[in-house]
Amino acid sequence: MVLNFKNTTAKSVASEYDPWQFGIPSMIMTDLESIGLFNIISWERLEDILEQQKIQHLGLVEEDDAVEMGKIVAARFTLAGAYMVMNGKLVMEAKIYSVESGALLGASSVTGRLDRFFELEKQLVIKMTEYLGATLTDSERDEIEKNIETTSLYASLSNYAGEMVLHEAEDLKAKGKKDLAKDLIDKARSNFEAALNYDPGYERARNNLASLAMALPMTL
Repeated sequence: MVLNFKNTTAKSVASEYDPWQFGIPSMIMTDLESIGLFNIISWERLEDILEQQKIQHLGLVEEDDAVEMGKIVAARFTLAGAYMVMNGKLVMEAKIYSVESGALLGASSVTGRLDRFFELEKQLVIKMTEYLGATLTDSERDEIEKNIETTSLYASLSNYAGEMVLHEAEDLKAKGKKDLAKDLIDKARSNFEAALNYDPGYERARNNLASLAMALPMTL
């Protein structure tokens, strides 16, 4: 189970990078799934369980609760992390916990240029697989390194801003607040369109936008 990451960027600019609270773990899950060594708990299942436990979806849980969350969803391992943007640099750190023993299995961090975020995320994933007892083959390492969603910083942030907004819309829709949900869905559509303006080849953003289009007219 991969938890949302905590944004520890200075408050004055933190909101610009908030979408990566959801985006970085999503990229990590995609990479882990791509090599076929792990079964990742889907966001849908995790959200259902969080809702049942009355735990906030997107604020997510504190790192100290990582093991307990793993027990709730019957995971063997949980991965929790944080990131910070400062002076054009990105720092990402992650920790792996054993749900069975509650022990911290390992921690790693990576630091580099903000505009190379996609490379830093790959480096972090490769480091963390070692603590999961996985020795990657050259082909598995290559699969992770080449599996790049986008190299555009603002495309990534725009797309994940849209995904976060969609999650909020689903919550509002479930509560019967249809007009507010529709406004958020329109906002998400604008986010996905912005992502594609930054990177026309961004497949995840294109798929997100297509999913919204297929859902029209929306019965909110």
